[in-house]
Amino acid sequence: MFTSARRTSTYVREYSVSIAGLGLLAIVAAYVVTFGGPVFLLVLEAGVPTTIGLGHVWYGVRTRTDEETTRRADIVTVGSVTCGAMVALFCAWSIYLLSVRMGFSGGFTQPVISALSTGMAFGGLLGHTYVEFTHYYRESERLSRAVDASMDGIAVVVDDEHAYVNDAYASLYGVHDSATIEGTEWAERYTNAAQATIDREVRPALAERNYWRGTLIGQRADGTTFPQDVTVSALEHGYVVVARDITEQRDREQRIQVLNRVLRHNLRNAATVIKGHASLISEKQPALEREHVRPILEETTDLIETADKARGVERTLERNGDGDLIDATAAVRSVVDRARSAYPDARIASRTDESGARATAPTVDGSVVDALNELVDNAVEHNSAADEEGADGPTVEVAVRAVDYGGELRLEFTVADDGDGIPETERRAVLDGAETQLEHGSGLGLWLVNWIVQNGGGDLRFADRPDGGTVVTLSFPYECAAGPRPALMETL
Repeated sequence: MFTSARRTSTYVREYSVSIAGLGLLAIVAAYVVTFGGPVFLLVLEAGVPTTIGLGHVWYGVRTRTDEETTRRADIVTVGSVTCGAMVALFCAWSIYLLSVRMGFSGGFTQPVISALSTGMAFGGLLGHTYVEFTHYYRESERLSRAVDASMDGIAVVVDDEHAYVNDAYASLYGVHDSATIEGTEWAERYTNAAQATIDREVRPALAERNYWRGTLIGQRADGTTFPQDVTVSALEHGYVVVARDITEQRDREQRIQVLNRVLRHNLRNAATVIKGHASLISEKQPALEREHVRPILEETTDLIETADKARGVERTLERNGDGDLIDATAAVRSVVDRARSAYPDARIASRTDESGARATAPTVDGSVVDALNELVDNAVEHNSAADEEGADGPTVEVAVRAVDYGGELRLEFTVADDGDGIPETERRAVLDGAETQLEHGSGLGLWLVNWIVQNGGGDLRFADRPDGGTVVTLSFPYECAAGPRPALMETL
């Protein structure tokens, strides 16, 4: 019972503005029925109140789906009814005083109804304005609190001066009071070299594309400097600066690079020494060659190849995103031509999309070619058919196509083979992005592919073929000029 009453109360409150409008329409209808008169006169007398009543009904129905329906309806209804009642009472009182002083004996009803409807319209407008203003104020407060609580330094720059900075931005420069920075020149917070970069790169980029991101060297009041990852977005009368101290990140990257270089160098040297001594043992003790020396040589050769591949991965990732764009179809053909030359015993096929005019063909970063080459090498070299005499060589198909996922068009590269498949542990390790003692990839190839795909904003998928083998899919957002949807070509 209480639940039903509560639901009814909520329902009435949500439609209270419409109910007030219906009440006004009922008063107008009662007046028309009671007093009657010529149609033209009734239209003049009831036109404004009827319009205002219908407006209330429409407003109440229109705001029914608003997130704050009940609160909005309460405020607008209270404002409308209260103001309407006050104006109607004032009108009635004025007419009464006029009748007493001057003997006026005209009708009270029509002026009071007009005053009531006018007051309701004015009160409803005040209520609506109040709701919108408070909503805007709350949103501004919420946004301001979010900016103030952000871990990134955020500043609003107007006329090249700090108009607003949050606490995180002030702390970047060792300042406890953000008001100390407000009103100062933005560029003065950077070194001379960084200021030159701002004039040479940042300002032209903001003028051309309203956005710039890069690294600048900030300078504190005590003269110390620190690297910042800075993002600048243009506003109508200024720009927003988001800055983050990357000193720890840069130091960590430097340590990793040094350790990586030293480890790879020492690993290669040690493996070379081991390989040389193993070869000497093989020459002096041929009996040990099969059971002991050959495994040593094979393992050391794998170590040297791993070190070389690690360097190749590093070089590829260093230029990833900075290389030239390449036509998706040309990328597949480049991969296939290289594979056919490197693996003459394998059957390498390609399948591409016919994109029509050259201007409409999708393009991708050139690093995708490295990823596809790695997948083709993996498919050929780890196919057991390649080691069996008399068996047909490995078969690998490289394809690209556009796929529509519910209105979202994506560009997908696939490498399909008929080999032994990629172990589930290796797939899971790469896709989860973490190597463990129980699940670890046997090489760097799949990691390289995954890193390239992620840096390109795509995703990597693995699937087993029904007749054996694996299909690896590299999926990217489809970006090309407007043009006809691509049609699938036949296998080459």
